[in-house]
Amino acid sequence: MTSARETTVCTYLAAMAAGDLEAVLQCFTADGKVSSPVYGGVPVADFYRRLFADTASAHVEIITIFTAENKLAAHFAYRWELKSGAKTATDLVDIFDFAPGSDQISHLQII
Repeated sequence: MTSARETTVCTYLAAMAAGDLEAVLQCFTADGKVSSPVYGGVPVADFYRRLFADTASAHVEIITIFTAENKLAAHFAYRWELKSGAKTATDLVDIFDFAPGSDQISHLQII
């Protein structure tokens, strides 16, 4: 059985791969933050505007989702092509913190 939070993570990953800013933002709280090794720690809207501006295409294949009290972690294969033509293929783990009592992401840590 899939929890509402797992559904949020899957919806987020699909929206991120599709470059759909509005759908991504709906997965986060209004004050959501992202911590990334590429762009640093920033508000969610700023992070995804910058990421999508740099991205030509992306593909996500979920490998595993791990669950805990107010956190989920998603291990996924990420294929990313920048507008410059550079390509990256890597496995990533994203750690999602959820607002207490909510199915929206309050913080995303990209590892």
